[in-house]
Amino acid sequence: MFETRNAAAETQQEFWIDARRLPKATASTFYRKLDETLDSIGFAEGVREICRPAYAEMSRGGRPGIDPAVYFKMLMIGFFENLPSERSIASR
Repeated sequence: MFETRNAAAETQQEFWIDARRLPKATASTFYRKLDETLDSIGFAEGVREICRPAYAEMSRGGRPGIDPAVYFKMLMIGFFENLPSERSIASR
């Protein structure tokens, strides 16, 4: 029913990957231009001001929320890349 394991035959491979060893990704021209356009119209400041009432004060405890500008940029990428859910956006 139970078999004994041969511990010498099983060796675990390295689990941790140093981020400096990963290949560097470059942003496409489209996303660079989009970011420049959003910066030029003050997108981040405007979104933060609109969303300010929905965010709790840090002094009340809990984890800080995602920056609203980052969150909306993630949603835009999901739309442009045709990603079906927020989870698939975050995993990218």
